[in-house]
Amino acid sequence: MEPLNMIQQTIVYLEDNLLRQVELEEVARHIGETPFHLNQTFTMITGMNIEEYIRNRRLTEAARELVEGRSSLLEIAEQYQYQDAASFSEDFRDYHGLSPLQARSHQEQLKQLKRLYVKFSVTEKPPLPYLIQSRDFARMIGYREQIHNRDLYHHFLLADLLYSYQQDGRLERLTSNHRVPLYMVIHPHAYGLEVFLGIESNASTQLETEHLHHQKFAVFKERGHLDYIFNEIWQSIEQQVAVMLSFRKNDYYIIQLNEPLDFDNAHNKVLFHLPID
Repeated sequence: MEPLNMIQQTIVYLEDNLLRQVELEEVARHIGETPFHLNQTFTMITGMNIEEYIRNRRLTEAARELVEGRSSLLEIAEQYQYQDAASFSEDFRDYHGLSPLQARSHQEQLKQLKRLYVKFSVTEKPPLPYLIQSRDFARMIGYREQIHNRDLYHHFLLADLLYSYQQDGRLERLTSNHRVPLYMVIHPHAYGLEVFLGIESNASTQLETEHLHHQKFAVFKERGHLDYIFNEIWQSIEQQVAVMLSFRKNDYYIIQLNEPLDFDNAHNKVLFHLPID
């Protein structure tokens, strides 16, 4: 599905269901896309994930109703899916910077996220360059992680996963302090994301293994801070590259990194392999 068409359909569905609890898996099933790709595309194009859009739209509409004064605080809290007035007030203050009781007297300070609409635009900023390459990855050994849909809203999911592996020593045990490429293989599916972190090796092991079929890739080379570089690559792909290049969304993606990883360094080298037909 074209990214802009996907975004438009998603916004329509979210707006139609703004007053009830909506899960990412439900929206993805309605759109006909995996939860990972739906949320990834939405985030890279709108600048917020689906959960943030729902929250910000609800708090915008709730503020409007408070200003109009037609409903009580508790009624508005229940209408916008809050368990009680206290949790609504806390969220309201966090978003608007003032309490619900101050809404009418400080209307000019209220944040406004109106319904979004899709439009075409152009930019002078070029997309990230890439090379078309055929790769035949060897057998990999490493660790497999299952990420649930509820965790896909986390903006730094992959970087935090790498950091946790570094902190508990699994990366060191995997690479044995040798400067070998480290691979993160990402498999989107209907219930979240499967992530395999490993190295190429034919050695006998008690670790899990991964076998990748030969495939053609668009390979992006980028340097940056590990907290941001994955999103920067995805943003260029979703906003610009997808217009020029058809890629296989629900196959797998490969991120190649070099040890040692430095989470305080803005020059980590990353190769991102995007599968293409």
